[in-house]
Amino acid sequence: MNKKILITVDDSTSSDQSLSYIARLFVAREEITFHLLNCVSQGQGALPDPLDNHNSLFPEIDHDHHRYEMANSCLNHAKQRLFKLGILQDRVTSSVIAASGISNAIQAEGERLLVDSILTARKGIGFVGEMLMGSVAIDLFRKCHQIPLWIIDGVVEKKDILLSVDGSCHSLMAADHLAHILSGREDIQIFLYHCRRYFQSKVEYERDQLYPRWDEEWCKTYLMGDNPIYDGPVQLLYEAGIPKHRITVLPEATKIDSSSSIISQARRHRCGTVVMGRRRAGLARGIWGEVANRTIKHTQNMALWIIG
Repeated sequence: MNKKILITVDDSTSSDQSLSYIARLFVAREEITFHLLNCVSQGQGALPDPLDNHNSLFPEIDHDHHRYEMANSCLNHAKQRLFKLGILQDRVTSSVIAASGISNAIQAEGERLLVDSILTARKGIGFVGEMLMGSVAIDLFRKCHQIPLWIIDGVVEKKDILLSVDGSCHSLMAADHLAHILSGREDIQIFLYHCRRYFQSKVEYERDQLYPRWDEEWCKTYLMGDNPIYDGPVQLLYEAGIPKHRITVLPEATKIDSSSSIISQARRHRCGTVVMGRRRAGLARGIWGEVANRTIKHTQNMALWIIG
């Protein structure tokens, strides 16, 4: 089954690092294609638009034309980088769109193209700096619940993946997304890890969310047994053709801060990517939303896939 990833690109080092991450994971997977997207902000450039709207003082300057030239130059650079990293040209498409709201435009383009995920690079300026200066990644996190979001921070060198599970529907959807993206892969180790916070109540699957995605018999078999936190996600990975020896269930833990424990386990087992679900829109708390909120703050030289 073909899969498409939308990658937001600009002229930053962070953007180049995200392309390296993609190539490292998927260079040999011809079923995965990429769409590079650069957004031109309407009415906003590096310098404010001149008061002389007709450019009578500098008639040779066409600001909109210059922005599109810069955008296309950025896309060409990104394409060439992917080609040099071994991605074939027929797997890469691109587009430039103009929008007043960058994150809204990215999400809309992802929905239009029916992509399997949206990838964006975090600039590495720190969480407080992002709050003060604004961040496309933060805006996408707030608004993009229909399409899985991959946030890349820094240089990600490891291919193995840690899947955070907690016995909830959004956790199961994260496992389902991972199984879809990695179907048939035999070269990546996947670690499943569950960490409860002290005094946290037990999380249970909500049947009204399960049955539209998985039939009742499957749910009874894999989600209502003795170990539903792991049984369901593991079965989804098996069904996607991922060998059993490539799946490792880590011991469950109870910690004060589950997010730091998730990152610690990922680093301990040399994982470059953490995959996790999050509460559906309207139930998340804080800017980033509970565990995902705290986890994203700790990710350095790591990728975080957020589903839900």
